[in-house]
Amino acid sequence: MASSPSNMRQICCWRSLFRDFQNHKPQRRSLVTIQRGPVQKLNLPPNLPKQYWSQLPARLRPDQGKREIIIHKPIPSRAQTCKDPVSEVSSSQMALLDPTGARKRLFDYKNPEGVKVGDILHTTFKTGEPFSGVVMSIKSRGVDTSVLLRNHLTRIGTEMQVKVFSPLVQSMEVAQKALKRKRRARLYYLRKPKHDIGSVDKIVAQYLRQRALLMGGKAKGVGASRLRPSKKK
Repeated sequence: MASSPSNMRQICCWRSLFRDFQNHKPQRRSLVTIQRGPVQKLNLPPNLPKQYWSQLPARLRPDQGKREIIIHKPIPSRAQTCKDPVSEVSSSQMALLDPTGARKRLFDYKNPEGVKVGDILHTTFKTGEPFSGVVMSIKSRGVDTSVLLRNHLTRIGTEMQVKVFSPLVQSMEVAQKALKRKRRARLYYLRKPKHDIGSVDKIVAQYLRQRALLMGGKAKGVGASRLRPSKKK
């Protein structure tokens, strides 16, 4: 059914109204920057009254002189004064932990009377019981030098890693030297039953007894009670 002329007139009016809104756009102003030359710095008048000095920045006041830039000398590089810090720290710690140098000479590989693998070492501590055993390996690390000892306690193989320069270690003595030089630097094969030498308490007890006789005292330490004569009733 065709629409009536009145309805068509209304539609045409709305269309013309929308067309006018679409064509009407707000006017825009383009911003154009005016190119100028460099800003010229105006010098202050030579005879400016003092009453206007407070309005000037501090750097432009006539009573303010030129600020002197202080150039400090560079701090000396630590790399130049201390070229090897690790060795200096280790030497300072060595002087505190081993002031006499006896323990360092004991584990010096150039010392023929020093500790070698295969020797039996007797170690006493400031707290706790002493420990003796066969030297299985020696790790030379300066202040962190350590030695691995193996012994049998109650028929059970026991190993202990002892720090040579530890402040808890009271003394270290060689109870018995190896009969001949070992061909290996680490005697880990002693863990096998075929090569295990067992307990070294008897050897250490004999060493402590001989030392006590030379010093004119009584034997003390591992197995010393077994060496004392028993009292007959």
